[in-house]
Amino acid sequence: MISLISFDVWNTLLDINVMIENLVKALSELLEVSEKDIMERILKTREEIKKIRKSRSGDPEKALEESQELLARALGVDIEIVKRATAKATLSVDERIVLLEVKETLKKLHGRYIITTTGNVMFWPSAYTRLILEKFGLAEYITKQFYSDEIKAYKPMKEAFLAPLRYFNVSPEEAIHIGDTKAEDFEGALNAGMYACWINPETEKVEQIHEKGFVVKNTKDLLELLHRL
Repeated sequence: MISLISFDVWNTLLDINVMIENLVKALSELLEVSEKDIMERILKTREEIKKIRKSRSGDPEKALEESQELLARALGVDIEIVKRATAKATLSVDERIVLLEVKETLKKLHGRYIITTTGNVMFWPSAYTRLILEKFGLAEYITKQFYSDEIKAYKPMKEAFLAPLRYFNVSPEEAIHIGDTKAEDFEGALNAGMYACWINPETEKVEQIHEKGFVVKNTKDLLELLHRL
């Protein structure tokens, strides 16, 4: 029986595109560079960081700092500019950042399960993500939040998924992780022995694609899936 649900944050609960757009605007204003140029450099750096983490060649102890340094290098600026821009971006986000039906889904799960986040950080610290979850009323439905800059492990590392389980003394067989990235979220959770749920907007229905793995169209479909387990 499932007792703990672990959520990825970006593109699962919150829209990463809204945050990236705000970051691009902030950097463009600070550097007086076109938003198109800034966006290209951010997207290229994000892909570089994802490759580093997938190959596990980065330092988990310095995951945030490494991502900020890579972006600063791509932009040709001091890292302080990146830190200022991420702060400005966080301050300017609006309700568009909350993905559809997320709040209602969390409300329905609240009180029935231990709800956690298992999130990677890139460019901005987890403290900013916490602020956004608080600002738009999602944090009250989350039992405890776990982030890579706090636990010093990032997805798809097994340690990132096991941290919430150890904290709540829950076995992997009693937990499910849901997220939008197949390699980081889905495969990472399966490797940790958990049930895994991959959000793929192109799928049409809740479908089992592994002994302990499922694919869904959106976060809301998790409610249907839990009835099966």
